[in-house]
Amino acid sequence: MTRKPGRALAVPGTRRDPDGGRTLHGRWFADPYAWLERLDDAETQAWIAAQEAVTHSVLRAEPGRDWLRAAVSRSARHARLSPPIPAGPPGREFVWRAEAGDEKLSLMLRRHGGAPLEAVLDPNTWPSDEALVFAVPSPDGALVAFGKAVGGTHDAVIQVLDVETGRLLPDRPRGTGHTAPAWRPDGSGFFYAACPEPGEVPAGDEAHWNAVYEHRLGSDEPARRIFGDDHEKEYWCSVRISECGRFAVLYKWDYVHANVVHLLRLADDAFLPVAPVMRSLNQVQVVGDSLLVHTDLDAPRGRLCVAPLTAPTEWRTLIPENSDTLQTVTGIGGRLYAVYSHAASHRVRIHAEDGAYLRDLALPGLGSVNRNEGEGIVSGVSGSWSGDEVWVNFTSYVQPPSVYRYDYAADRLSPYHVPDVGLDASAYVTDQDWYESPDGTRVSMFVVHHRDLPRDGRRPVRLNGYGGFNIPLEPRFSALNAAWLKLGGVLAFANVRGGGEYGRAWHEGAVKTRRQNAFDDYIAAARRLESAGYTTPSRLLSRGNSNGGLLVAVTAMQAPEAFGAVYCRAPVLDMLNFPRFGHLSSATVEYGSPDDPVEGAYLAGYSPYHNVRADRRYPVMAFVPALNDRVAPPHDPLKMVAMLQSEAKEGGPYLLLPLRASGHGGGTTLTALVEQDVDELSFCCWALDVAVPSPDEASGVTSRAAR
Repeated sequence: MTRKPGRALAVPGTRRDPDGGRTLHGRWFADPYAWLERLDDAETQAWIAAQEAVTHSVLRAEPGRDWLRAAVSRSARHARLSPPIPAGPPGREFVWRAEAGDEKLSLMLRRHGGAPLEAVLDPNTWPSDEALVFAVPSPDGALVAFGKAVGGTHDAVIQVLDVETGRLLPDRPRGTGHTAPAWRPDGSGFFYAACPEPGEVPAGDEAHWNAVYEHRLGSDEPARRIFGDDHEKEYWCSVRISECGRFAVLYKWDYVHANVVHLLRLADDAFLPVAPVMRSLNQVQVVGDSLLVHTDLDAPRGRLCVAPLTAPTEWRTLIPENSDTLQTVTGIGGRLYAVYSHAASHRVRIHAEDGAYLRDLALPGLGSVNRNEGEGIVSGVSGSWSGDEVWVNFTSYVQPPSVYRYDYAADRLSPYHVPDVGLDASAYVTDQDWYESPDGTRVSMFVVHHRDLPRDGRRPVRLNGYGGFNIPLEPRFSALNAAWLKLGGVLAFANVRGGGEYGRAWHEGAVKTRRQNAFDDYIAAARRLESAGYTTPSRLLSRGNSNGGLLVAVTAMQAPEAFGAVYCRAPVLDMLNFPRFGHLSSATVEYGSPDDPVEGAYLAGYSPYHNVRADRRYPVMAFVPALNDRVAPPHDPLKMVAMLQSEAKEGGPYLLLPLRASGHGGGTTLTALVEQDVDELSFCCWALDVAVPSPDEASGVTSRAAR
């Protein structure tokens, strides 16, 4: 591959403020591009537009964009359907559905068995930048409380819809950044978590002091604060209603490191502690007169406990810890469905009510059942303790999110909704490779490729990583990855330390001043792909999102020779200033604090923005901020591009690709998401010198030089 020198693109100059910076622990840290943090300033807007024009001049001139768009669209535009959500009289149910041509999912109603579906909330009729973030029917199915957000999926506001009339109720629940509500069984109101109203807390704290509130329908009184913390502003909360309708289950989280759990008995508003100390991660389900408590207390890979409601803190182990990581347990139909992470993919084991092992539930293949949401890991096996229907979600690198029914008596998994995405799954294989990190730790990596792939060391590879916040990197489908496979490319996913693949110890192995372990693991993954005969550094693209964006930026600074290109999306890059952005002060529990002398020095040692060196030849890099991001600072990629373009002229080029009207998860319409994928694939092909095949060519990828 011919490396593209930085001087090949006429990038705009950037004003440098020589006085910008701060002194931290007796050392001066320059911040000459801090002025770019003011996103709304005319100077910043003009700079973004000029950088964007350069990037678009490259990506939109890339041959084959129409082919890429068609390939992504074929795998992205498919029908979507959720399991039914019963609400009201028997047979009345809601579902989430989208047709292949729809931009957004809609909430639909089926009034009785065999009746046609009717639209209740159809965000396809809303402006393109408005998103339906959640929608929860009341127990009688007469109302739906839903959250609408603009320009992303954060900062949702709850509204209440009368299903029969289509009228919006005048209710406006208190607070900002509302989460999905949990209805009282009689439908008189709901609980939800939110941040305070502006003016209720000191300026700058608006993203903190999260709490659970109760809103009563039709009441002129403000929603009452039920549960929160009066001392630690960084904690956040969540709430659910037990299936029996007797309790609200209240959670308070220290990010994803630990939580406390209480029950609120709805009959008399009594609080019952379940896990009152912030020392472990716990999930609770009320079953009859007992509590099921899934915890990692004294069990880094998880165990299931049971406690009587009369003594909810007196836990007894029901399913002990074993060599796999117990992610979730759901009680359905009198049995316990335990989802384990086994070497970073999922296994489902079924246990009796007393914990006795019954059988494994055979999944369609190597893949994932659970998903990650705001409340940590959410089980992909659903149903009710009093019912007998078992629903199983499944996805893999080559199978889109699908829904199955499980018949326990017949031990049979039957497809309910398996979309056609135009990818022949049988043509691809997913291998799991194990390699050693520099300290001798064995790390796993999934490698996905065509079954007939030659190991000639010349394949274009996209390496992905995350490595933080106890979040596992597990097999999941994306239209972008499907298009890359159709191009003949290879996908690699490194399960580096800091993630949740192998329990609490794996996560804590890259927390705070152990973060370098994640970086070492990832660089070792890149070198393993070369030594195993897949690729060479010049044909290896490193791709990360959010915390994964930090991962790929740091490793590019530390080992630039290991990568041919980097795609860094929605990252945190200034590790000395991240606590100043929104709720990210809470993330000091993960990253450490710049204000701590030891942790601050450690953060400075790897902070990408502060470790750009003029004598290093860095890879071709694209930095992708979501300008409406509420999770990661959208200005960090701007500052990083400015720093690299000014200080590291030997490498690159370094491109800025801003996502407009997009939040942390991307655009609000399917069209916007497809276009973002096309831009990313265009960058991959341009940076790695990959030629998009013409329709009559086989799936093998060739370089332009070879053609």
